[in-house]
Amino acid sequence: MVKIRKIPQTGLRILAKMETPHRVSIVAGDKSLRLDMPRLLGGTHRGIMPLEAVIAAYSGSLNVTGNFVAKTMDFDLRGWEFTIWAEFDPSGIWGIAKVKKPILAVHVEAQVTTTESERRLAELRKRLAERDPVHNLLKRAGVRFEEKWQRVSPKSSVKRSRKK
Repeated sequence: MVKIRKIPQTGLRILAKMETPHRVSIVAGDKSLRLDMPRLLGGTHRGIMPLEAVIAAYSGSLNVTGNFVAKTMDFDLRGWEFTIWAEFDPSGIWGIAKVKKPILAVHVEAQVTTTESERRLAELRKRLAERDPVHNLLKRAGVRFEEKWQRVSPKSSVKRSRKK
């Protein structure tokens, strides 16, 4: 079991600067990224769309939080791959209708490489859903989740020893 020490709360800060009406450059510390729209929607296609960034942030949060949760459970997580997509209603952006929930549902397909049982994988999923900050942000916004998690056995030639 992993010992958890008290960690102070921290703030998050970014600097965003408009490059064009459809593109923004973002700096967070010494890292940067660009959000843009496809040419079809008036952008230059030099970055991912803002809502793609939301689901990308969700995948990153699943990975980081999931690895932490797996470690606290002594769960043999050897790797995973996520395919995530969202059902999106753009009518609010275009001013066609008032939309309370532009993201209606998030679909997650996860392939989890592990020697653990289906029961243990279900427990990891439950704890991850409780603790993942982006998942909980979306859930509190009324987003529905559709998830399919598949356990994949590791290749017998690749063996990893657990730290005691």
